[in-house]
Amino acid sequence: MAKPTIELKSTPFTEVIELERIVTPDEEKKVDHIFVRRKKICTRHPEGFATVEIARFDTSWPEEPKEELKSTSDEKEELKSALIE
Repeated sequence: MAKPTIELKSTPFTEVIELERIVTPDEEKKVDHIFVRRKKICTRHPEGFATVEIARFDTSWPEEPKEELKSTSDEKEELKSALIE
């Protein structure tokens, strides 16, 4: 089971500014590799203390609905008759 990814958001104490976001799809693993560079500014600090942080994470693609094969009674009868002959 995949863990949900929670994006960092601004609060009354910190301001979050997204500087860069790179999304790279991976067809083989069916995920998106995400690289985010953001600046966090502490609004409670008198000088507005700022840090830059980098986050990397993967998000999975939604699953495609699978079609189930339903065999009708006619198909079953045809298979039985083919096996008997």
